[in-house]
Amino acid sequence: MQTGWLDLRMLAAAVVFVPVLAAANGADELALTIEQNLASIAFRLDLRPYQAGQDLEEQGRQLELLAKEAPDHAALPGLEQRYQGLQADVADALAVAASGEASAQVPGPPPGLVTGLEEVEALQRQAEAEMFGGDPDEARSYIEQSEAQIAALESRFRSEIPPGHVPLLVAKEKAAALKDQLGDSNR
Repeated sequence: MQTGWLDLRMLAAAVVFVPVLAAANGADELALTIEQNLASIAFRLDLRPYQAGQDLEEQGRQLELLAKEAPDHAALPGLEQRYQGLQADVADALAVAASGEASAQVPGPPPGLVTGLEEVEALQRQAEAEMFGGDPDEARSYIEQSEAQIAALESRFRSEIPPGHVPLLVAKEKAAALKDQLGDSNR
């Protein structure tokens, strides 16, 4: 009989303390999320100031929730200070963007390059289909066409292609891989 009451008391204590522990854990997770999001906003502030402003507003609401749920949380003062600093930074970045003096612009590829790379991708898909369909000569033809298209795009857009343009690098690597696969299947 004694063990029954002891078990019941332990259960009652667990029922009381588990929500407290869960709330503390939730506040820690919320604080960590806010901290990561503020760092992300600071990182992309110059590139996308309007989006950074919207995201900062959302983090302001999350910060208010943290202050309401865990007003004594150890990370709260630091997060509030970081938030206020970012508010000023966002205001400055928005002013610069509105004046047209964007501090950092990521160059994008010219539209003709994008269209050309889509054509290369279609040729490479066709080469794969022919390769797996058992027609290596037709696959080789598509691979050669894709390589010629890549060379033509590089020649035409040489000065406009951003350094390290990933889709172009991927297209080149895929053409090389297809050639290797075709060579392996011919052996």
